[in-house]
Amino acid sequence: MELDLKQGRAALLPFERDVLATCRARRLLGPNEGVMVALSGGPDSTALLACLAALRDTGACGRVSACHVDHQLRAGSGADAVACEELCARLGVPLERVAVSVQPGNVQGMARRARYAALRAAAARAGAARLATGHTRSDQAETVILRLVRGAGARGLAGIPPRRGMIVRPLIDRSRAEVVAYLRARGLPWLEDPTNASPRFDRNRARRDVLPALEALRPGAEAALARAADLLRADERALERLARELVPAGACEASVDELASAPAAVTARAVRRLWREATGSRRGLEAHHVAAVVRLFGRGRPGRVSLPGGRVAEVRRGSLRISAPAGNPAVSPRGGAGDLL
Repeated sequence: MELDLKQGRAALLPFERDVLATCRARRLLGPNEGVMVALSGGPDSTALLACLAALRDTGACGRVSACHVDHQLRAGSGADAVACEELCARLGVPLERVAVSVQPGNVQGMARRARYAALRAAAARAGAARLATGHTRSDQAETVILRLVRGAGARGLAGIPPRRGMIVRPLIDRSRAEVVAYLRARGLPWLEDPTNASPRFDRNRARRDVLPALEALRPGAEAALARAADLLRADERALERLARELVPAGACEASVDELASAPAAVTARAVRRLWREATGSRRGLEAHHVAAVVRLFGRGRPGRVSLPGGRVAEVRRGSLRISAPAGNPAVSPRGGAGDLL
């Protein structure tokens, strides 16, 4: 997916050229692909929209549109939408405004799911091939820190993927400081989310306390953490390919002999693939569940262990299968701790 920018190259600012280089190297956007920006009005999404509008004007990407999602969680959120409208009018970008309702409970998680559902639907209405979010290298470093202290494996420490399906993150190689400098150079205003200053959220503490301390200890720590995420993502892809050989897409069971002879890292991923094939979700299966399944087939004899949501892992006739109990095929996985790492 080569981006031809022979015309208009000189019109791009250094930040925009760097983002274009990311789009090329990571194969995020093509010259004819339309892209919708998830626009909150904060510095990251504002810089992303301005940058993609500049790339659009030079032919580096196709039509650029934006969507602002109002979660209706705080007073004054309507003013955010107005600011987004003014920005889009200035940049010549069509904007769709969407309001969503967030159910009580895990507000951050529920808001994220509602937001992405609304954004995907808006992108489909706009005919956009890609949905761009404003995640930066700083976000990547914070994510690695938070997952590291939770004891995540390679999948979790791989952090935020630059591309997943239609979702792309063109700012993933740029720091938050670069974003702010770019906005100031362009004379573009942005909004500040008051919740970003709250110490109630782990990410805010990682941003305000942990990452600066790491930078003081080892300058360049942010870039190093992001680079580690890239390296671990490549390792994870390789391990997942090996696990896929043991549990192909659509498989409902796996050979116990093949599982037992595979490296432990591959075996764990194979178990998770069986879970995903059985439930349709990554959620619900934690590390201790995986360990219990591995111990089960490691005994070399028939047996079963209970898993979340009433699911059962069973070894019989040389095969491992994860399924719902007889007479209850519609059981859904519950009791987990979010997506598997």
